[in-house]
Parts: sequence; structure tokens; C-alpha cells
Amino acid sequence: MNLSKSRYTRFCQCPKMLWQDIYHPERAEADPSLARRFREGREAGDLAMGLLGDFVETTVLRQDGSLDISAMLKNTQKYLSEGRENICEAAFSGNGCYCAVDILHKCADGYEIYEVKSSTELKEAYLLDAAYQRHVLETCGLKIARVFLVNINNRYVRQGEVDIHALFRIHDVTQEIAPFCAQVASNAARAMAYLAQSKEPGMPIGEQCFAPYACAYWKYCSRDLPSPNVFDLYNIRNKKAVACLRQGIVSFDDVVRSGVPLDGMQRRQVEFEQLALPAHVDKPGVKAFLQGLSYPLYFLDFETFQTCIPLYDGLRTYQQVPFQYSLHYIPEKDGELLHKEFLADENLDPRRDLALRLVEDIPAGACVLAYNKSFECMVIKQLAEAFPDLAQRLLNIRENIHDLLDVFRDGFVYDRAMGGSFSIKKVLPALFPDDPVLDYHNLADVHNGTEATDTYLALRGMAGEERERLRRSLLAYCGLDTLAMVMLWQRLRELCI
Repeated sequence: MNLSKSRYTRFCQCPKMLWQDIYHPERAEADPSLARRFREGREAGDLAMGLLGDFVETTVLRQDGSLDISAMLKNTQKYLSEGRENICEAAFSGNGCYCAVDILHKCADGYEIYEVKSSTELKEAYLLDAAYQRHVLETCGLKIARVFLVNINNRYVRQGEVDIHALFRIHDVTQEIAPFCAQVASNAARAMAYLAQSKEPGMPIGEQCFAPYACAYWKYCSRDLPSPNVFDLYNIRNKKAVACLRQGIVSFDDVVRSGVPLDGMQRRQVEFEQLALPAHVDKPGVKAFLQGLSYPLYFLDFETFQTCIPLYDGLRTYQQVPFQYSLHYIPEKDGELLHKEFLADENLDPRRDLALRLVEDIPAGACVLAYNKSFECMVIKQLAEAFPDLAQRLLNIRENIHDLLDVFRDGFVYDRAMGGSFSIKKVLPALFPDDPVLDYHNLADVHNGTEATDTYLALRGMAGEERERLRRSLLAYCGLDTLAMVMLWQRLRELCI
């Protein structure tokens, strides 16, 4: 069974991960952001093709959209024989190993490999990838002079057309990959032998389940662990949880017996689970929080997107761009619950229109509630930097934001149904069990932030009823986020009675 560079790097992280990919891919948990990451990787790769000047590309697609690898191999050999300087997606196969090089550059002393990544970081996994490519090309008889990694410059700000020479950074990793190159042949042989096993191999849970990438088979491989277990402890580092597991500390009973040091929130989590304690409410703490609020009271939530390649002038790579907000509000004590919302035109830079509406919708000095306010504060700060004429009003909103998360993070309210988590997606069902109105699964099309981002970006260029349906779905999702905050605030008031 042939290896590709992705299969090779997955084997290096965890052989069983690769085996599952081939024999039981249905066991993987869906990653809602995976398709977008792949798409951004392809977009970055396509843009980087021009980094070294004129190029030819080997890519050939079949009618079903899959790569025609045989045709790509032939095209690569043709371009090599023609002496082309830059061959993109140059395809090679040898000894059961296949790879396609993002950019193969002909130089005076052989060839250079350029591997393009859409990340702003340089990771060890990328060195494994580059070493594998060098091995395959040398197996096929090419002299590789140097190897480069190309990644995204996180300080790049778009002004006009994308400047690919400013967007990308090029790093010579020829020396860094040398130790990994020496291991490729033996690793590849082991990987192919591993894949030849039709029987599921054993592999204990370890740090490879989380790094360098989270494994999609975690739920399957951890299915025999008790629930809850040491990996469920609040804010526990994966490395510490794995160390506990290797010492036989798995269940919360084991945690208690072993005397593993726990922080305050972890102790509370374990105690509530072990003793099946009822919900805890620190009334003075909740009252103090509520007394810090005033009317009119606004509940604010943004939806944002971020892209590897900035879409508009003035944007950095991977900068959060707000495109939508929901705003429930109560104008006075015992007043009616009202709602305002904004969803930008997906074909335009949404920031200024959103900022203008926001300062119209929230009066100066008004009390605003958010859940995990650091995000809303960051978004507003960036809007103020982008639009100095609106900065004073925007920063006034920012200065008056209170964080509903504090009530739960500070331990004023805790229910063991939260499972040690204080995300709104955990707190909400704990305080409102089986409430269909607050169940995100009952929404159409958009059920979480990742889907909101993907849906909004997919709207670009769309028209007709499908566009209108998806925009309604976006409004419903964001509206539920702020309605959920209203319901939590009301429940806190009830708990203090």
C-alpha cells in the first residue's frame, strides 16, 4: 500500500491513526473546521506558486474531482526533461512512496524543494514532511541541494493586491531536516508493514493522541475509559493526564485515592461528581455580580471569520473580522425584552457598516453583557483602530462590557452537569436541561461558530432563495447566543431569591 506525505506524517505521530484512516475512517469524529483548513491550505499553495517566477503546474483532475496521479507523474517527467525552472505539484513515486512537491525549483547545483504551509508557525511536523519529500525525490534520482519551508507572515497587512513576497516567509531547513531524513527509509518500511495488518493493532493512549495534531479517533480509542476520567479534569494539561494514566490513575476515584494535586476548581469538580452533590449557588457572589449591572442592559455576541489570505485592505493574516452581531436588550427594570441584529453583505468588507450600526444600537454608557468578554473586547478594539472617527464611541462600549462567564468561572454557580467546563454550550444545558428552545441542535444549517463562519463565507457570490435561507439561519444562530445569555441572567436572578 503506497505512502503519501500525509500518510507518512500521520504514521510518525501515531501508527494506529494511519491504520484507522485506511481500514476504519468512519470511526473518526467529524472536525467542522477541517474542510476550511484544507481549502485555505490549497489557496495558500496556489498563491505561492508564483514566488520564484514563471512556473508550470502538473495537476490533472479526473471527472470526479480526484487527482490523476498517473498523469501528474508523466507531466512531471515531461517538464523535467524540458528543463523547466519551476514545477508546481511536481509528482514523484518510488519504492511505494509518493509525494507532490509544492514548488520544485531548478538551481545551479541540482533542485530545491519548497513546501508551502498556511500556518504562521514552523512546526516539527513540517520538518518530517519536508524530509519525506527529500527522501522520495532522491530515491527517484534527483539531486536535492536545499529544502525550504514557506509559511505565512503573521504581520502582513493587505494594501491593494496581495503581495506574495510580503505574505510568505521562506526558511532554509536543509540542516534542520537532516536527522529526520535519516529515519525516512526505516519509518516508511515500518508504515507499509503496519498497513499490511488487517487486524487492528494495539496502541496505548499517550501524548501522540494530542500532538502535533488532535486525533480524530480519540473518542474511539478512549471508549473503555470510565466517564468521567482524568482527561475530563478542568484545564488539565494533556501531558499531565497521560502521566496519570500511565500510573493507573484513571477514574475520579483513582484521583482521590492517589492524592494527585488538584486546583480549586478541579477539587470542586471531583467532589461534586463523587458525592453527587446538588447544584452550588453562592448567593452573595451572584448578587454582587448582578448589582454591578445597570439598565439599559444589553446582551452582545459577535460572529467573525478569519482567513489566511486577507480579503480586504487593512486586514492582517488570520485577523478576526466581525460580520454579524445579535443584541438583546432590556431598556429599563422590568422592561420588555427587545432585539436588534446586524448581518453584513457578504460581498463587501463588513467592518465599517457593522461598526456604524453597533454605535447606533448601543447608547453611550450602556451596560453590556457578553460571555467571555475578552473576545468581544478584542473585536471592538480592532474596529476602533480601523476607524478612528468611531473610536471614542466604540471604546465606550468596550469599557462598559461585563462578563457573564465570571459568575461560573469564579465558582459562584456550579452544577456537576457542566462537567468542569464553563463554556456556554455546557452551562446552558446544565441550568436548562432538555429545553428545546435553547437546544442548538434544533437550529437549521448553523449550529456552532465554525458553521457560522463557513456559511457566511460560502454566501459570497450566492443569490436567490438559498442565500436568503442561509442568512436567516445565521441570524437565528447568533440570536440564540444572546437569548441564551438573557436566560442565564434571568436564572441567576431567580437563584438569588
